[in-house]
Formats: sequence, structure tokens, C-alpha cells
Amino acid sequence: MKNLLLFLLTLTVSFSYSQDTTSSKIIEIPESYADRQGEPFLVKRDSLYVFRTPDIYLVNKKTFLAFKNVFTSTLDQDKMTQSLIEKYSQTLSRNIDLERKLKINFQASDSLDLQVYKRTQETLANTQRALDYTINSLEKASNSLEIVEKNTKRQRRKSAFEKILFAIGGIGIGVIVGVTL
Repeated sequence: MKNLLLFLLTLTVSFSYSQDTTSSKIIEIPESYADRQGEPFLVKRDSLYVFRTPDIYLVNKKTFLAFKNVFTSTLDQDKMTQSLIEKYSQTLSRNIDLERKLKINFQASDSLDLQVYKRTQETLANTQRALDYTINSLEKASNSLEIVEKNTKRQRRKSAFEKILFAIGGIGIGVIVGVTL
């Protein structure tokens, strides 16, 4: 009886001072937790944990919040960096397009310049031929004027000589007629 009483007393004391089954639930941390990303497990007081991972780092709430702020700001910077890279890529592709269009415009302009150059050369050649023809015409006209001037001088001399001959002939006839009379 004494054993029974001792057993009952032990059983009563163990139930009265033992933990609740809900609060003494054992939480198992799997090995995959070491490679997991995201929110960490929140450890509660008076809980039992079984760690299957090789290493666990415990930090207090302030340190965790500091790490979380640094991580969040790094993500924001990554988003900003990604946005800058996207904008740079867009600007670069737009500049490449503009460079290609500019090259096409330069080629078209060069082609137009070449056509203008060819037409100018043709016009210059035609102008040179016209000048040569004009110079030849002027030389011929000059020669013709010299011939006409010579003929005019000859004609004047001839007419002056004829007038002198008529005068001499008139005097001669007048003398002959005067002597004969």
C-alpha cells in the first residue's frame, strides 16, 4: 500500500508540474532549411526544437530587423540598378538605330553629292566647249573684220587714186583742148 501511495503521489506530482502537451510540441528544423530563402523560423520561449541542419545562427530581433532592412535596401538598389541597365540598353539600341539611319543618310547624301558633282562636271565641260566655240567665232569675226578693214582701206585708196586720175585726166584733156584751140 505504501508503494501504491508513493506511486499515486509521484503520478500526481508529475502531472501537476509537467508541461502541457501543446506547449511541449517538438519543432523539427529540416536539413533543407540551410539552403532556404525567405523569412526565418521564429523561435518561441519554452519550445523544443530539433535541428537537422549542420549549422544554425541565432540572432536577436534587433539584429534580424537590421539584416532585413539591409536586404530590402539591397533589393531596392538591385531594382534601381536593373532599371538603369534597362534604360541604358534602350538608349544604346536607340543610338544604334540612329547611327544606322545617319549612315544611310550619309550614303544618300554622298550619292546626291556624287550626282551633283557629275552634273557639275558635265556643265563645266559644256561651258568649256561653248567658250572654245565662242573664242573660235571671235577669232573668225576678228579675221573677217581685219579683211573688211583692209578692203575698206584699199577701196578708199582706190577711190582716192581714181579721183586723182580723173583730176589729172581732166587737166590733161583741158590742156589738150586749150592748146588745140
